[in-house]
Amino acid sequence: MGGKVLEKLIINIIVRYIYSNNLLNTNQYGFTPKKGTTDAALAVKEYIEEGFRQGHITILVSLEVKGAFDAAWWPSILHTLKVSNCPKNLYNLARSYFSDKTATIHANNIRIERDVSKGFPKVSCCGPGFWNIKLTT
Repeated sequence: MGGKVLEKLIINIIVRYIYSNNLLNTNQYGFTPKKGTTDAALAVKEYIEEGFRQGHITILVSLEVKGAFDAAWWPSILHTLKVSNCPKNLYNLARSYFSDKTATIHANNIRIERDVSKGFPKVSCCGPGFWNIKLTT
């Protein structure tokens, strides 16, 4: 319970910095407050209609990022925070959150432990927020 509260505090503070400094792409709809799939669909519709009005040809490509949270590479997120002049205390908070993470598998009395440098558990409160930060560059 306490870990979830701490995770929410961490990501809320960092995301507030990202939003207050307009560092998130305005076309980002996923995991964004007050935006959703309907907003994204309407934005695409408006873009296509404007193209038709101007006589342009419009091509739409849709991609599904499979395993997105599993592939979120922490050094890239930290780099994005650093180059966006994130305050040192927030950067260090994120760096601390990512440090010393391991994954452990127990099977048939065998234990395998590995260091982890990417991804978020499915139940992570920070995953969506950090995923968006990765997308700012």
